[in-house]
Amino acid sequence: MHQPPVPYPFAPPPKKRQPVFDAGPMRRGDLVVVGIYLALFVFGAAGLLALVPGFIEAFKDQESALFGVNLIMYVVVFTGAIIMGFETLRTSFATFRHHPWTKALMVPGGWLGSLIVSAIVLVSMGNPVKSENQLALEGMTRAVPFITMFVVTAILGPFVEEYIFRHLLIGKLSRRLNVWVCVAISVVLFTALHFIGSGSFDVTSAIPYTTLGIMMSVAYVLTGKSLAYSYVLHVFNNAVALSLSYTLLPLIQQ
Repeated sequence: MHQPPVPYPFAPPPKKRQPVFDAGPMRRGDLVVVGIYLALFVFGAAGLLALVPGFIEAFKDQESALFGVNLIMYVVVFTGAIIMGFETLRTSFATFRHHPWTKALMVPGGWLGSLIVSAIVLVSMGNPVKSENQLALEGMTRAVPFITMFVVTAILGPFVEEYIFRHLLIGKLSRRLNVWVCVAISVVLFTALHFIGSGSFDVTSAIPYTTLGIMMSVAYVLTGKSLAYSYVLHVFNNAVALSLSYTLLPLIQQ
């Protein structure tokens, strides 16, 4: 009787493959969240809050009122996004089980890399021009406490954007289109988002958003379409930028 070959006692165990997290098909709830997002952030429906008697007067200045509008918008969209995307967020943290040190180091490494690329491109193109979005954020840092700003800018905002621009536009849309076509669409729309409502567009001020969008989109794909990983990257980027805005920016302005 033929005996099966005995495995070599020192043979290395089979390598575990990077899991791919299926975003699933587009659901009705996803479309509802996108519709609310477009209404509030793109078509300016949140501006109707200014018509509510006493709303503007409830804040001490214009920057605080603007933050109040942003807070309401992000809480509304975040609630819908977390309901629809929580399970994917939870399960996709499993990506850190595969090459955990590499992925952990690539969080600050990816942020630093995109910063360096942006700086090189901006220097080669001339003096950068700040976007209206960046100017508005800097104005709010002078009127809003750090912790309150941190919750919106580094916790709520990143999840909303990762849910829409990575989970939906890449994870779910790639069921119908080539994944790298979806990445290109995601990056273009992510960059455009930060100029909506400003009435102007400047190439140099768009570079940081484009490099950041490319970095997070590529990381999302390479980590098996992990919503958790791209969210962690986005949180880290915004947390560092916000911390610098509250510590170094006042010193530079002086």
